[in-house]
Amino acid sequence: MPLLTTLTTHWSAITTTYPPGAIEITVAILSQLLGFWLISTLYLLLDLLYPSFSQTHKLQSSRSQPSRTAILLCFRTVATANLSSTLLHLVLLHFTNYKLTLFTIPSHLPTMREILSDFLYALVTREALFYTIHRALHHPLLYRHIHKQHHSFTTPMALAAQYAHPVEHLLANVMPIVLPLALRRAHILSFALFLTAMLLETASVHSGYDFAGARRHDLHHEKFRVNYGASVGVLDWLFGTDVVGWDRKGKGKGEEKKEE
Repeated sequence: MPLLTTLTTHWSAITTTYPPGAIEITVAILSQLLGFWLISTLYLLLDLLYPSFSQTHKLQSSRSQPSRTAILLCFRTVATANLSSTLLHLVLLHFTNYKLTLFTIPSHLPTMREILSDFLYALVTREALFYTIHRALHHPLLYRHIHKQHHSFTTPMALAAQYAHPVEHLLANVMPIVLPLALRRAHILSFALFLTAMLLETASVHSGYDFAGARRHDLHHEKFRVNYGASVGVLDWLFGTDVVGWDRKGKGKGEEKKEE
Protein backbone atom coordinates (compact mmCIF):
# COMPACT_ATOMS: atom_id res chain seq x y z
CA MET A 1 0.00 0.00 0.00
CA PRO A 2 1.50 3.37 -1.04
CA LEU A 3 0.26 5.18 2.09
CA LEU A 4 1.70 2.56 4.44
CA THR A 5 5.00 2.61 2.56
CA THR A 6 5.15 6.41 2.83
CA LEU A 7 4.38 6.34 6.55
CA THR A 8 6.97 3.64 7.14
CA THR A 9 9.59 5.65 5.26
CA HIS A 10 8.84 8.86 7.18
CA TRP A 11 8.80 7.08 10.53
CA SER A 12 12.10 5.37 9.78
CA ALA A 13 13.61 8.75 8.92
CA ILE A 14 12.32 10.27 12.16
CA THR A 15 13.77 7.48 14.32
CA THR A 16 17.18 7.74 12.67
CA THR A 17 17.29 11.55 12.79
CA TYR A 18 16.11 12.33 16.33
CA PRO A 19 17.02 10.81 19.71
CA PRO A 20 14.38 8.55 21.36
CA GLY A 21 13.67 11.00 24.17
CA ALA A 22 12.89 13.83 21.76
CA ILE A 23 10.47 11.56 19.89
CA GLU A 24 8.80 10.43 23.12
CA ILE A 25 8.14 13.91 24.45
CA THR A 26 6.99 15.17 21.06
CA VAL A 27 4.49 12.31 20.81
CA ALA A 28 3.25 13.05 24.34
CA ILE A 29 2.77 16.75 23.59
CA LEU A 30 0.99 16.12 20.29
CA SER A 31 -1.32 13.56 21.92
CA GLN A 32 -2.17 16.04 24.67
CA LEU A 33 -2.85 18.82 22.16
CA LEU A 34 -5.02 16.69 19.88
CA GLY A 35 -6.72 14.47 22.43
CA PHE A 36 -7.36 16.99 25.19
CA TRP A 37 -6.78 20.64 24.33
CA LEU A 38 -8.34 20.64 20.87
CA ILE A 39 -11.41 18.69 21.98
CA SER A 40 -11.83 20.67 25.19
CA THR A 41 -11.58 23.95 23.27
CA LEU A 42 -14.24 22.80 20.80
CA TYR A 43 -16.59 21.91 23.65
CA LEU A 44 -15.90 25.25 25.31
CA LEU A 45 -16.62 27.12 22.08
CA LEU A 46 -19.85 25.18 21.79
CA ASP A 47 -20.77 26.34 25.31
CA LEU A 48 -19.90 29.99 24.67
CA LEU A 49 -20.89 30.55 21.05
CA TYR A 50 -24.05 28.46 20.87
CA PRO A 51 -25.79 28.86 24.25
CA SER A 52 -29.22 27.79 22.97
CA PHE A 53 -27.79 24.53 21.59
CA SER A 54 -25.82 24.07 24.79
CA GLN A 55 -28.86 24.56 27.00
CA THR A 56 -30.80 22.03 24.94
CA HIS A 57 -28.18 19.31 25.14
CA LYS A 58 -26.54 19.87 28.52
CA LEU A 59 -27.32 17.20 31.11
CA GLN A 60 -27.63 19.77 33.90
CA SER A 61 -29.51 23.07 33.90
CA SER A 62 -27.99 26.30 32.61
CA ARG A 63 -28.15 27.78 36.12
CA SER A 64 -25.69 25.18 37.42
CA GLN A 65 -23.08 25.64 34.66
CA PRO A 66 -19.60 26.96 35.62
CA SER A 67 -19.14 30.72 35.68
CA ARG A 68 -16.62 32.51 33.46
CA THR A 69 -14.44 33.02 36.54
CA ALA A 70 -14.45 29.28 37.21
CA ILE A 71 -13.66 28.54 33.57
CA LEU A 72 -10.66 30.91 33.58
CA LEU A 73 -9.37 29.44 36.84
CA CYS A 74 -9.72 25.95 35.40
CA PHE A 75 -7.88 26.95 32.22
CA ARG A 76 -4.98 28.52 34.13
CA THR A 77 -4.68 25.58 36.53
CA VAL A 78 -4.76 22.90 33.84
CA ALA A 79 -2.40 24.80 31.53
CA THR A 80 0.07 25.31 34.40
CA ALA A 81 -0.09 21.62 35.32
CA ASN A 82 0.49 20.57 31.71
CA LEU A 83 3.43 22.94 31.25
CA SER A 84 4.97 21.89 34.57
CA SER A 85 4.76 18.17 33.75
CA THR A 86 6.22 18.79 30.28
CA LEU A 87 9.12 20.77 31.75
CA LEU A 88 9.76 18.03 34.31
CA HIS A 89 9.75 15.46 31.50
CA LEU A 90 12.23 17.59 29.56
CA VAL A 91 14.54 17.92 32.56
CA LEU A 92 14.55 14.16 33.15
CA LEU A 93 15.26 13.50 29.48
CA HIS A 94 18.05 16.09 29.47
CA PHE A 95 19.93 14.26 32.22
CA THR A 96 19.77 11.03 30.20
CA ASN A 97 20.85 12.80 27.00
CA TYR A 98 17.40 12.04 25.56
CA LYS A 99 18.19 8.32 25.36
CA LEU A 100 16.19 6.82 28.25
CA THR A 101 12.53 6.32 27.33
CA LEU A 102 9.53 4.49 28.76
CA PHE A 103 8.51 3.00 25.42
CA THR A 104 10.10 1.17 22.52
CA ILE A 105 10.95 3.40 19.55
CA PRO A 106 12.01 1.10 16.69
CA SER A 107 12.42 2.16 13.07
CA HIS A 108 9.37 0.15 11.98
CA LEU A 109 5.68 0.86 12.54
CA PRO A 110 3.65 -1.33 14.93
CA THR A 111 1.52 -4.04 13.32
CA MET A 112 -2.27 -3.85 13.55
CA ARG A 113 -2.25 -6.92 15.80
CA GLU A 114 0.27 -5.23 18.07
CA ILE A 115 -1.80 -2.04 18.24
CA LEU A 116 -5.04 -3.89 19.04
CA SER A 117 -3.34 -6.10 21.64
CA ASP A 118 -1.72 -3.12 23.37
CA PHE A 119 -4.94 -1.10 23.27
CA LEU A 120 -7.10 -3.86 24.77
CA TYR A 121 -4.54 -4.66 27.48
CA ALA A 122 -4.11 -0.98 28.38
CA LEU A 123 -7.86 -0.34 28.38
CA VAL A 124 -8.58 -3.15 30.86
CA THR A 125 -5.58 -2.32 33.06
CA ARG A 126 -6.40 1.38 33.08
CA GLU A 127 -9.97 0.62 34.13
CA ALA A 128 -8.78 -1.47 37.10
CA LEU A 129 -6.19 1.09 38.19
CA PHE A 130 -8.44 4.12 37.74
CA TYR A 131 -11.42 2.59 39.55
CA THR A 132 -9.27 1.54 42.52
CA ILE A 133 -7.42 4.85 42.82
CA HIS A 134 -10.49 6.99 42.16
CA ARG A 135 -12.58 5.19 44.75
CA ALA A 136 -9.73 5.43 47.28
CA LEU A 137 -9.61 9.20 46.68
CA HIS A 138 -13.22 9.38 47.86
CA HIS A 139 -12.19 8.19 51.32
CA PRO A 140 -12.83 11.15 53.68
CA LEU A 141 -9.15 11.45 54.63
CA LEU A 142 -8.08 11.76 50.99
CA TYR A 143 -11.12 13.48 49.57
CA ARG A 144 -10.87 16.56 51.76
CA HIS A 145 -7.21 17.23 50.98
CA ILE A 146 -6.89 15.96 47.40
CA HIS A 147 -9.95 14.95 45.39
CA LYS A 148 -12.21 17.79 46.51
CA GLN A 149 -10.48 20.16 44.08
CA HIS A 150 -11.68 18.13 41.09
CA HIS A 151 -15.20 17.91 42.51
CA SER A 152 -15.46 21.66 42.93
CA PHE A 153 -16.98 21.36 39.46
CA THR A 154 -20.25 19.68 40.43
CA THR A 155 -21.34 20.46 36.89
CA PRO A 156 -18.34 19.33 34.85
CA MET A 157 -16.96 20.69 31.61
CA ALA A 158 -14.33 19.22 29.30
CA LEU A 159 -11.41 21.31 30.60
CA ALA A 160 -12.20 20.23 34.17
CA ALA A 161 -11.21 16.66 33.30
CA GLN A 162 -7.66 17.61 34.33
CA TYR A 163 -8.57 20.14 37.02
CA ALA A 164 -7.04 18.21 39.89
CA HIS A 165 -4.63 18.28 42.81
CA PRO A 166 -1.07 17.41 41.64
CA VAL A 167 -1.14 14.15 43.62
CA GLU A 168 -4.43 13.15 42.00
CA HIS A 169 -3.20 14.16 38.56
CA LEU A 170 -0.21 11.84 38.93
CA LEU A 171 -2.04 8.90 40.54
CA ALA A 172 -5.40 8.97 38.79
CA ASN A 173 -4.82 10.75 35.47
CA VAL A 174 -1.25 9.91 34.45
CA MET A 175 -0.37 6.56 36.02
CA PRO A 176 -3.36 4.46 34.87
CA ILE A 177 -2.75 5.50 31.25
CA VAL A 178 1.06 5.51 31.12
CA LEU A 179 2.05 2.66 33.46
CA PRO A 180 0.38 -0.34 31.68
CA LEU A 181 2.07 0.23 28.32
CA ALA A 182 5.33 1.43 29.92
CA LEU A 183 5.62 -1.87 31.81
CA ARG A 184 4.89 -3.68 28.56
CA ARG A 185 7.55 -1.58 26.76
CA ALA A 186 5.02 -0.99 24.02
CA HIS A 187 5.72 0.73 20.72
CA ILE A 188 5.59 4.50 21.18
CA LEU A 189 2.92 4.81 18.48
CA SER A 190 0.71 2.23 20.21
CA PHE A 191 1.00 4.37 23.32
CA ALA A 192 0.30 7.55 21.34
CA LEU A 193 -2.93 6.07 19.97
CA PHE A 194 -4.07 4.91 23.41
CA LEU A 195 -3.11 8.18 25.11
CA THR A 196 -4.94 10.29 22.53
CA ALA A 197 -8.05 8.10 22.73
CA MET A 198 -8.15 8.22 26.53
CA LEU A 199 -7.64 11.99 26.62
CA LEU A 200 -10.45 12.43 24.12
CA GLU A 201 -12.63 10.12 26.17
CA THR A 202 -12.01 11.89 29.48
CA ALA A 203 -12.62 15.31 27.93
CA SER A 204 -15.87 14.08 26.39
CA VAL A 205 -17.23 12.42 29.53
CA HIS A 206 -16.62 15.68 31.39
CA SER A 207 -18.29 17.77 28.68
CA GLY A 208 -21.74 17.62 30.27
CA TYR A 209 -23.44 16.97 26.91
CA ASP A 210 -26.04 14.27 26.44
CA PHE A 211 -24.46 13.13 23.15
CA ALA A 212 -20.85 12.70 24.32
CA GLY A 213 -21.22 9.62 26.53
CA ALA A 214 -21.03 11.90 29.54
CA ARG A 215 -24.14 10.76 31.43
CA ARG A 216 -22.37 8.26 33.70
CA HIS A 217 -19.59 10.58 34.79
CA ASP A 218 -21.85 13.60 35.00
CA LEU A 219 -23.85 11.70 37.62
CA HIS A 220 -20.61 10.99 39.47
CA HIS A 221 -19.97 14.72 39.81
CA GLU A 222 -23.56 15.29 40.84
CA LYS A 223 -23.97 12.39 43.30
CA PHE A 224 -20.30 11.71 44.18
CA ARG A 225 -20.44 8.03 45.27
CA VAL A 226 -21.43 6.41 42.01
CA ASN A 227 -19.79 5.66 38.65
CA TYR A 228 -16.15 5.63 39.76
CA GLY A 229 -14.90 3.82 36.67
CA ALA A 230 -13.47 5.23 33.46
CA SER A 231 -14.62 4.16 30.00
CA VAL A 232 -15.55 0.51 30.55
CA GLY A 233 -17.69 0.58 33.70
CA VAL A 234 -17.54 -3.16 34.47
CA LEU A 235 -16.16 -2.65 37.98
CA ASP A 236 -18.96 -0.22 38.82
CA TRP A 237 -21.43 -2.92 37.82
CA LEU A 238 -19.50 -5.57 39.76
CA PHE A 239 -19.27 -3.54 42.98
CA GLY A 240 -22.75 -2.01 42.77
CA THR A 241 -21.64 1.59 42.21
CA ASP A 242 -23.22 1.97 38.78
CA VAL A 243 -26.25 4.20 38.17
CA VAL A 244 -26.74 4.07 34.42
CA GLY A 245 -25.56 1.69 31.75
CA TRP A 246 -24.66 -1.54 33.52
CA ASP A 247 -26.95 -1.38 36.55
CA ARG A 248 -29.72 -3.91 36.03
CA LYS A 249 -31.97 -2.31 38.64
CA GLY A 250 -31.50 1.22 37.34
CA LYS A 251 -30.12 2.53 40.63
CA GLY A 252 -26.65 2.45 42.11
CA LYS A 253 -25.72 1.90 45.72
CA GLY A 254 -24.50 4.61 48.03
CA GLU A 255 -25.62 7.50 45.86
CA GLU A 256 -27.44 9.24 48.67
CA LYS A 257 -24.37 10.53 50.56
CA LYS A 258 -22.26 13.41 49.32
CA GLU A 259 -18.75 14.08 50.59
CA GLU A 260 -17.99 17.42 52.14
